Amino acid sequence: MRKIYALLSLMVVLSMVLVACGSTPTDAPATDVPGATDAPATDVPDMGPSAADKTTFVDAVADAAVDTLDPALAYDTASAEVIFNVYETLVFFDGEATDKFVPQLAESYELSEDGVTWTFHIRSGVKFHEGGDLTASDVAYSYQRGLLQGGYASAQWLLAEPFFGIGNDDISLVAGDGSCADDRDCMVALDPAALLAACERVKTAIVADDAAGTVTMTLNGPWGPFLPTIAQTWGAIMDSEWVMENGGWDGSCDTWQNFYGMTSEENPFSSIANGTGPFVLEKLANGEEIVLVRNDDYWRTPAQLERIVIRQVSEWGTRFTMMQTGDADTTDVPVENRPQMDPLAGERCEFDLATNAYKTCEVVDETQPFRLRIGRPGIAQDVILFNMGIVAEGNSYIGSGLLDGNGIPVNFFLDVHMRRAFAYAFDHETFINDVYNGEAVQSLQLPLPGMPGYSLDTPHYTFDLAASEAEFKLADLDNDGIAAGDDPEGDVWTTGFRLQMMYNQGNTTRQIVAEIMANNIGDVNELFNVEILGLPFAAYLRAQRAHLIPIMTGGWLEDIHDAHNWYQPYTVGAYGARQGLTQELRDQIQPILNAGVSETDPAKRAEIYAGLNQLYYDEAIGVPVVLTTSHGFTQRWVMGLITNPIFPGTYYYTIYKQ
Repeated sequence: MRKIYALLSLMVVLSMVLVACGSTPTDAPATDVPGATDAPATDVPDMGPSAADKTTFVDAVADAAVDTLDPALAYDTASAEVIFNVYETLVFFDGEATDKFVPQLAESYELSEDGVTWTFHIRSGVKFHEGGDLTASDVAYSYQRGLLQGGYASAQWLLAEPFFGIGNDDISLVAGDGSCADDRDCMVALDPAALLAACERVKTAIVADDAAGTVTMTLNGPWGPFLPTIAQTWGAIMDSEWVMENGGWDGSCDTWQNFYGMTSEENPFSSIANGTGPFVLEKLANGEEIVLVRNDDYWRTPAQLERIVIRQVSEWGTRFTMMQTGDADTTDVPVENRPQMDPLAGERCEFDLATNAYKTCEVVDETQPFRLRIGRPGIAQDVILFNMGIVAEGNSYIGSGLLDGNGIPVNFFLDVHMRRAFAYAFDHETFINDVYNGEAVQSLQLPLPGMPGYSLDTPHYTFDLAASEAEFKLADLDNDGIAAGDDPEGDVWTTGFRLQMMYNQGNTTRQIVAEIMANNIGDVNELFNVEILGLPFAAYLRAQRAHLIPIMTGGWLEDIHDAHNWYQPYTVGAYGARQGLTQELRDQIQPILNAGVSETDPAKRAEIYAGLNQLYYDEAIGVPVVLTTSHGFTQRWVMGLITNPIFPGTYYYTIYKQ
């Protein structure tokens, strides 16, 4: 989802379905959708309070507003929550499993032996809300339209790379050299032959056969996280005839450029919807409420809930009262207001990191009305990053720029021992307790729980000032071949240093990261000085991109729950570039990334990424900080909720009220 990192500390409210990592077996069953996406099922024993109204679910939220309901454009969680209850995708997540998928609008699917061609058998008898029949052509059109509409305001880059190749993340790079990115007028002015060829490439890659009921998708190469990608809302299927009737692309390769880079303001599908899902959009009043009603003609068993009301209640006190009186089934709970809710939790459901699932919910006070789910790691994290390619010119963040005790030389973090020394100096436990009141866990590696590459046994740095001192003494910043701790002519251990560690102003979390690091580095050696400096966010980004910041904290909110979406930005992607990773490191990392994303077997991907974890640790490229954990509340009468952190919101189909 769109990366708005300032919101991350508030994102651990209710965790709803799971993003998947890796791939499922290539032969999915041709039966009705099993597991979590089948008829509603209980997630806790029937006990406790009973709802007065069992037909309507009320979610009282601080802000009820969507950006757009066009699946090809939506890239925010508020829009996506509505979309994935109204529209559907070819495959869906299997309950709380992070590495399993079930067919949804596809009855079954298979992957060619070379890992390049996916064939989806489209489910028959499915109707859109306005009466149209789902066809293979609708599926092909939805994917073609999304890729051709493109634009970096959308999530289409996640689909573009599998079809066009790594790095080719927008149709502007297929029709031209990328200079027309997000510029429709520029795109329209391109060579008509190039525009036609780009469209034909898309249509050749995604082919429908209505007679056979299949859609064949030919990728640029094997792509391990393809299923996790298409299971998200940007893979939702629209009725092609309805789209054309309402002002969308007419399907012609002569006209697609006129729809490129669509914005939500001009998009005709920002406020209307026509999906195949279990709920129908009844009302969209941004800033007031969003209402969904049950689809009684749903192709599966209709939902038990008849109506969903997402109601804007900006003031916390009012939301709290609604929960106390039973007028809301769930609500947004700010971190600072959790102490008001905690004593009212009659049930407690704790997350088990070892099993990557919630334990059985325990009744702790039969008289209290709420159910608390707590402890599940979130889908975002910060990483402490060392700049190996510091630019000296115009750089005020490195003091004198020399190894003289009043600055640092530009090769400061090129020395792996310096990076390791800093890595050992960060106190995760203090950070977790001071910032999150204990409700977070140390990040051990870049990928998150449930992904190939994630392991509780992976090598990682822990707080150890003695080890930090030893690494400082092994450094050789003056390049004389003598370790700093043994150098009679002096090196960093006896000379000291001064540098600045930056954070973006207003981000108190990153400020505390810097403060902890500065205090501990000073404790290792009084000659070591790390100064803390807050910059306006725009200046913080500019300084990163200009390679001026010697050490910083960079955060990421995942788009898909897959290891590639974490390894790529923090190695050869956005953050790797800002760190100035050496060509030698990049040459070691890139083949591992290519092998990992091209492999479709999750177990084999895990083996590949284990090597990357070891390399990331050995070279101390960065230090993952913490994963915040869930702390969310519902009424105890809410049953059937699927908890999965990759869901953009609540999946209402499985829910019923006791």
